Amino acid sequence: MLDTLLGGASTVIVSVAAFLVMLPVIVFIHELGHFQTGRIFGIKIDAFSIGFGPTLTSWIDRHGTVWKISAIPLGGYVKFFGDANAASAGTTGGNQAGTTQFKSLRDTLEASLTDEEKAVCFHFRPTWQRASVVAAGPIANFLLAIVILAGLLMALGRFTVEPVVGQVVEDSAAAEAGFLPGDRILTLNGGNVRSFDAMATRVKLSSGEELTFRVERGEDVVTLLATPRRVEQVDGFGNKVVAGQLGVSADPNFVSRQRFGPLNATAEGTREVGRIIGVTGRYFGRLLTFREDPRQIGGPVRIAQFAGQAASSGFVPAEDVTLADRLVTSGANFLQVAALISISVGFLNLLPVPVLDGGHLMFYGYEAVAGKPMNEAVQNGLFRLGLALVGTLIIFVLINDVVRLFQS
Repeated sequence: MLDTLLGGASTVIVSVAAFLVMLPVIVFIHELGHFQTGRIFGIKIDAFSIGFGPTLTSWIDRHGTVWKISAIPLGGYVKFFGDANAASAGTTGGNQAGTTQFKSLRDTLEASLTDEEKAVCFHFRPTWQRASVVAAGPIANFLLAIVILAGLLMALGRFTVEPVVGQVVEDSAAAEAGFLPGDRILTLNGGNVRSFDAMATRVKLSSGEELTFRVERGEDVVTLLATPRRVEQVDGFGNKVVAGQLGVSADPNFVSRQRFGPLNATAEGTREVGRIIGVTGRYFGRLLTFREDPRQIGGPVRIAQFAGQAASSGFVPAEDVTLADRLVTSGANFLQVAALISISVGFLNLLPVPVLDGGHLMFYGYEAVAGKPMNEAVQNGLFRLGLALVGTLIIFVLINDVVRLFQS
């Protein structure tokens, strides 16, 4: 019993520590995107905060910006001069929708600011500049992921499993479709299949959906139709997940290791980020059409769990594994999870929901087309709706996290 308790305590400590390293860095990069773009355009920045709540420490830089580290490390914000609220900060400053342009706010600033102050005020900048500042946060998250993935490819290379079938599970969807050992999968729904893993990822998000495969079988090319079944599986860290399954495994005589130089690694890292964004978008689309179980969505606890599992993955019981190899395994897995979380943060912030970056971009898009800001009452109503949606989602994922903890 004592060993179990000690083991559980150490797992929690590792997860919390990994979370407190990973998330603030990802948040910092996101906010740095807003910050640096604003600086490029010469916009005055009042504050830059990592975290919310009570300030743990702060300092003022030579530009007069107050930098803060706050007690709750679940987000952050950049507050621009003249802003009624802080970008990415939710509702910390009144009821107005942050960096969204309200005519009443602009009129108030017009009457109260000097010409010199207007020159550095966010709200007097062209729409394209304001939109660029807002979009820079999610873009920074994607760039961070590209840097991480490219670095891993240069340092460690990558094992690629060719899309060749090794075994077919009896009575599976693949068996019913007519897959045979030795089949080389060429296309899936018309798209080229580059690796077995890429095909498997697509299948996981296709339960109940008929897929069209073209496979090379000897000298022939045949077309097979298969509908993946929704089954409980185990991910790379031993967590139970429910996803689509075809029922084929790869042929281990078709594994190769690729090495990457800087240019190829950057290009492949960029393609990988694009693929992950596509998969994430597909998952959300299936959620909205009730083809995926929303109970699988995780929040901060889930992120901490994945971070901890990745950080400790190299230290599972095994013989003849050096400390250096264990550290490399843990470090690589931790960085891969960090890249995935960074992409997720960027993707979520681009959703067209008021209070998120994507919502502000939606308002700026309207302003660019109409030549004037959206009606203030409409903006406020949409802002409140967005706040309610985001709040509901936060509560939902926290409930999911708690339920999952009690089930584990």
